[in-house]
Amino acid sequence: MDKKRFIKWFAVFSSVMLAAVAAVVAIVDPFFHYHKPLNGLKAVVVTPEYQCIGTVRNFDYDSIILGSSVAENYNNHWFDEGFGCTTIKAIQKSAKTTDLTYYLRESLKEHKLKNVFYSLDVSALCADYEAKFPNASLPLYMFDDNPVNDIEYLWNRDVLFEDVPYMFAMSFMGDYDEGNSYNWAQYKTFSKQGTLQQYHRLEQIKPQVPASEYEKLVDGNLKLIEELVMQNPDTKFRFIYPPYSMLWWDDAHRNGILEQYRYAIAQSADRLLYYDNVELYYFQNIPEIILNLDNYMDTVHFSAEINRYICEQMIAGKNKLTRENIVTVLEDMTTLSDEIVLNYDKIIK
Repeated sequence: MDKKRFIKWFAVFSSVMLAAVAAVVAIVDPFFHYHKPLNGLKAVVVTPEYQCIGTVRNFDYDSIILGSSVAENYNNHWFDEGFGCTTIKAIQKSAKTTDLTYYLRESLKEHKLKNVFYSLDVSALCADYEAKFPNASLPLYMFDDNPVNDIEYLWNRDVLFEDVPYMFAMSFMGDYDEGNSYNWAQYKTFSKQGTLQQYHRLEQIKPQVPASEYEKLVDGNLKLIEELVMQNPDTKFRFIYPPYSMLWWDDAHRNGILEQYRYAIAQSADRLLYYDNVELYYFQNIPEIILNLDNYMDTVHFSAEINRYICEQMIAGKNKLTRENIVTVLEDMTTLSDEIVLNYDKIIK
């Protein structure tokens, strides 16, 4: 075979192989960039950075769970059965309000939502409300509408040799539960000893951050949320204040941001309760949970049993913040957090 003929056939062979690889990835589509799972394949979702935007845009659902990593261990089926809906998760690690409202806006473009279950992290209410999302830390080719940069997905060795086989394995082998999307609890240990080892307590207490430094941040983040609540009056928004451990409260005190967090909680509760399509569920004032460090793996991340408890309480309409009890509940929260910071050494014994 002469050189020119070899080059021609090599080019044809290479083109066919590249086309075949792209076809396999596009058809199986483990990141759901183009479509929902094919019939017979399960929705195997384990990496929110790559898969979340695809599920939000392409899955069939009428309800969504928004949150950071503390919301990953909810099982979608708990909400489906308890609220009569079809639910997916939209998760961003250490989520800011801009992150979660981005996913919600994307969802609302093609879906009429019955429910939004929004895990309302206090730190997110104090974060930059003008932060750009998606940002350079994410695979931007999964988020934009530019077909050219899809080459990073279609001809990706890891996608072809790891994600595609993993999707088949989870679909046809074992008992993979699609409701446990992004769940990480099965790989972690929850214990008082481990939690305390993760906590690096400041020796010196910092002065409290002045209100002028955080009031604007809280206001900006709440406006992002309120805008979507007002624009979607037929959607029920259920906001969840997750139960961080006593170490989180102690850390806030020692870092000078305790009053900032209290302000964010009080402001968000007061403002969100104004809307008829909003319900608030508060879990930060339950001593049996937050003082028991065996429920945690670090200062904020709790076990899936706590996620299950939160969902069951919501279904039963318990732990609800209302205009009638908001003052009492927030006073209980203040009293409990004060007790933690004043009697820390006694409580952890």
